[in-house]
Amino acid sequence: MPFTSHQGELIKGMLMTTLSEYRVRPGRLREWSLDEAPFREAASSAERGAPPSYNQEWHLRFVTSLTARDAWVPLWMGFRFDLAGPLDVEAFREALRTWVERHETLRTAFRATGAGTERFTVEPDAVSVRDVVVGDFASDDDLRACLEQRIDAATGAFSLPSHVVETVERADSTTVIVALDHAHTDGSSVMTAVAEWQELYAAAVAGRPVEHHDVGSYVDFGGVERAAAREVDADHPAVGHWARFIEAGGDRVLRFPLDLGVPDGEELPHAKQDVLLLDASEADAVEEACHDAGGGFLAGLLAALAIVAHQVTGEPVYRTVMPSSTRTRREWLSSMGWYIGVGPIEIDVRAAGSFLDVVPVAQRSAKTALRLSRVPMPRIAEILGIERELERRMPEVFPFVSFADMRVVPGVSRWPEWDARPLVRISTSGSKVNIWTHRTDEGFWLTARYPATETADVSVAGYVDRVREVLHSVAKTGDHLLRTEGETV
Repeated sequence: MPFTSHQGELIKGMLMTTLSEYRVRPGRLREWSLDEAPFREAASSAERGAPPSYNQEWHLRFVTSLTARDAWVPLWMGFRFDLAGPLDVEAFREALRTWVERHETLRTAFRATGAGTERFTVEPDAVSVRDVVVGDFASDDDLRACLEQRIDAATGAFSLPSHVVETVERADSTTVIVALDHAHTDGSSVMTAVAEWQELYAAAVAGRPVEHHDVGSYVDFGGVERAAAREVDADHPAVGHWARFIEAGGDRVLRFPLDLGVPDGEELPHAKQDVLLLDASEADAVEEACHDAGGGFLAGLLAALAIVAHQVTGEPVYRTVMPSSTRTRREWLSSMGWYIGVGPIEIDVRAAGSFLDVVPVAQRSAKTALRLSRVPMPRIAEILGIERELERRMPEVFPFVSFADMRVVPGVSRWPEWDARPLVRISTSGSKVNIWTHRTDEGFWLTARYPATETADVSVAGYVDRVREVLHSVAKTGDHLLRTEGETV
């Protein structure tokens, strides 16, 4: 679906974008980072470090495998926003120091050992913030290229530390770009951090003290996660569910319902499509229909995907994988870290005559996937003996469908005022289709990332059009009857 320039701006303001997708007004570029010396001292300590979280461990294995092949790809996430007026340099320094003090993962780094990888931590009172003026830029193209190069260089998984902050200073405003290696963040973290940074900077300017109440540590989460995973064995329900899911789905779980034009065994650079599926009133109507059927909006999305997959392939059961938050404690809700697990989705449409028949099935599957996502996938793989196979597929272990309700992000209503947006730079190649969806005050968006071929362009667009047709039908009539024959895209 083509979108207007106004809708395009909404995409840039709410969805994950890259540096190349928007213009940074020129100005004086200053780079902010933490002094490496305390990290090097901690890295050389004889004290045994803590293991990384499961997500971090797999991420670091992937990075190490790239290094072994003399390959490298940027794998960072971040966010940007504007501050009004000229930058108060010392207040900004204090805001960065306070942010790093609050979130322990930002004071950690990794070192390789004979037994694997360890995480070590720098104490808060050892943190020192340094800055350097890179130069004055008059061209936004030159500025963007410089930003990308410097951020890529500073956010390696084993860098000390693996995050950096850039400011572009002007007389009337300052653009702030914060970037972190994926090991220390997820999409929710970078979105929540926008308002947090605004608050920290305002407090520093005003000289107000800042408390860190109710902000937990991702390092602690990693310990809790591993302790719980040690209790999981072959008899655990999650292990059996995943085993059945993988066996029943076979290679079909990995394949998109339509041809992508990718030769077997090949991986290609990614392309992306951003599509507005529903406007705000249509999204509300779909949600109301789903509630009447015993489900929520997410169940409606999954039901639409399952219906279209069935129409296209004839397969009676739709299978995919869904990322879910693992922030199960209050103190982790606003903590920086990679709080994501994955769960299997299975939706049988054989007995359904319409969309509303599929919604309760999708609702049950989503609830099951959420529960199963609490058990780390690497632990499941270890028990099932499929670690090497899944690691071989990294970073596309399974194709997935992700859902985020942006309306609940703290401070999101002020993002237009702050010109805020989340950023991502994960320049990998692949052969699968991954789907991110976001509900905002403006409507419901779908972003598809897929191998860049002309065939895939057509197939993905056709598939997404089908999904939109189902949802539009529900928004307009309250339901959508399933077609059972003659479907082609």
